[in-house]
Amino acid sequence: MNAYSDLLLKLHYLDLEINEIYQIMQKFKKTSLSIALKNYFPRYQKLDVSCIKSNLDKHNIKYVTILDENYPKKLENIYMPPLVLFYQGDLSLLDHKMIAVIGARDNSEYGKEVTKIFVRELVKQQIYIISGLAYGIDTIAHKSSMECMGKTIAVLGSGINQIYPLEHTDIARKIGRNHLLLSEYPPFAKGKKTHFPFRNRIVSGLSDGVLVIEAKKRSGTLITCDYALDQGKDIFVVPNHIFAENSEGTNNLIKQGAYLVTSVDDILEKIKH
Repeated sequence: MNAYSDLLLKLHYLDLEINEIYQIMQKFKKTSLSIALKNYFPRYQKLDVSCIKSNLDKHNIKYVTILDENYPKKLENIYMPPLVLFYQGDLSLLDHKMIAVIGARDNSEYGKEVTKIFVRELVKQQIYIISGLAYGIDTIAHKSSMECMGKTIAVLGSGINQIYPLEHTDIARKIGRNHLLLSEYPPFAKGKKTHFPFRNRIVSGLSDGVLVIEAKKRSGTLITCDYALDQGKDIFVVPNHIFAENSEGTNNLIKQGAYLVTSVDDILEKIKH
């Protein structure tokens, strides 16, 4: 078991996309996977798992594999569950009730104010906030949770030592020290365009429901909602006026059957039964 966990760890240092890792694992049986990796990926042979672990310790980064007992139960049955999660902070936060708060990167003042109000009320109910540390609503949600003395979880589309966007490094460090910072990418992996939409399956997978505050007609927010629906999660949407560009996506979600919410009570009655 430990040998296979080490294999999974090394596999994540080959700079492959997650779907490529899954393709490799599906192609070869567990018993022949190590041999195949050595044959097809010369770099794999050069990777020293002891050095990898030592480097993780040096940067105060821990990891959990899908084989471990403390692997998040909520992720076990999602689409392509992460095989390895790198983290800083308290992994046990994932056992708690939490809401994903997501939305527009170029939020309006209305969106900012609504986010602060909803997060404050969720925190009062001992509900944790999870999001993706992106510009706009994501970061407002993280900051609001911390300001209200709540707990927050940030899921990255880059490595923990390669925060993207760079301007969010300080808040990421605060989250890593006092809350939970997560990534399925090794510490120095850069944020690629393909990482962020795929990262969203983890955000929704760990949540007990997704709260959407402002979204354009075409938006990464809607990708998270698609994952959430596949995972059987409820979508909660704050309405906005019909002429705002940032309301096209949210209003369409309401038309398609998402819950229209105007207060936290609308969410609580769904997630606390």
